Amino acid sequence: MNPVPVRIAGMGLVSALGAGRGHVAARMRAGDVGLHRLTSVDTPLAERIPVSQVVGLDIDPSAPRNDALATHAVMQALAEAGLAPNTPEVAAAALLVGSITGDSNLSEARYRRKVEQSGAVPCVTIDPPAGRIAARLAEALGVRGPILTSCSACTSSANAMLTAVHMLRVGRVPRVVVVGTDVLTATLIHGFESLMLLDAGGCRPFDRTRKGIQVGEAAGAVVLELADLDGARDDAPGGSVLLLGGASRCDPFHMTASSPDGSGGEAVMRAACAQSGVDPSDVVAIKAHGTGTPDNDAAEGHAMQRVFGEAVPPFASLKRYLGHTMGAAGTVELVAFLGCLQAGFVPACAGFAEEDPEVGVAPLRQHAPFGGGTVMLNYFGFGGNSVSLLVRMPRGEVRP
Repeated sequence: MNPVPVRIAGMGLVSALGAGRGHVAARMRAGDVGLHRLTSVDTPLAERIPVSQVVGLDIDPSAPRNDALATHAVMQALAEAGLAPNTPEVAAAALLVGSITGDSNLSEARYRRKVEQSGAVPCVTIDPPAGRIAARLAEALGVRGPILTSCSACTSSANAMLTAVHMLRVGRVPRVVVVGTDVLTATLIHGFESLMLLDAGGCRPFDRTRKGIQVGEAAGAVVLELADLDGARDDAPGGSVLLLGGASRCDPFHMTASSPDGSGGEAVMRAACAQSGVDPSDVVAIKAHGTGTPDNDAAEGHAMQRVFGEAVPPFASLKRYLGHTMGAAGTVELVAFLGCLQAGFVPACAGFAEEDPEVGVAPLRQHAPFGGGTVMLNYFGFGGNSVSLLVRMPRGEVRP
């Protein structure tokens, strides 16, 4: 017997391409990419490393930036789900947050002031901890249910969604609000620069000439509820968007790289299909992780071949559009990808031009029509963290 699916009742998004999944999907359809000059972080790299920075939002620079992004995304998701803050329905919910940067941008600013005042001092950039975001957000929304923070590198908010699915299925809460939020920080940018993983021209996922990642910031939010059994079987036009399930695995091949043969990615994709009651042959499209780094893209290509053989479904990475949003990528890329599918297309892989024989498969060069079905969303992070999710989209009009 397949597990009861979870209904995605509401979604919200704030990104370098703007706010709202409909707006972001429209910009992705137009081929826009969210590359901007870095202004939110004081660093000499700002002159030569473009980033996917959120612009146009009225954000108090003295307040936690993650709070502002998360709040914008959550309010969109709650409104779509027909919910409002500080109501009994929201009070009974759980709040799960995925983030790796937390308030570290404020910690960095505080450290700079101490150095200016006192000279060299011990560097502490983890106070307050990332969990403080969830506590502040819960207080603002009036959430009285469980409050958890997930910090598992690039899979943070994807893992939070898996935790939410479990909580719903065991009857712990009637609904869960899942938020992924991360901001640009000096530690983040210089850390990847020290690893020589930043591409000054923006990322080129799966392309033969790819050189590295494109860092970004964003927030995505989803409201999850158990689907009723009738709705769970309904794939007619206008039906619910269902999170069928997924899996999380750890492939500790290397601190920053996945198993080059793709075995780690294969394991999580097969586990996700098994736990969701989905045969791999039923998957009609894939949101790849696709960071644009030489090793990880090759490993992901091999993983897809190991699972799907010669029939790899149409796939694309969203990193050139939105940037690599770290722990927020789980919800951010889910909302953006589903926004495109709801608009009738699987997005092309922006930044890809030339096939790499070392990868073995090629992503979409052009948008492809989408008319519904089961899709896979993959996330692969540092330390071998990997998450794969399965979502079923209702049938709809196939648009060019």
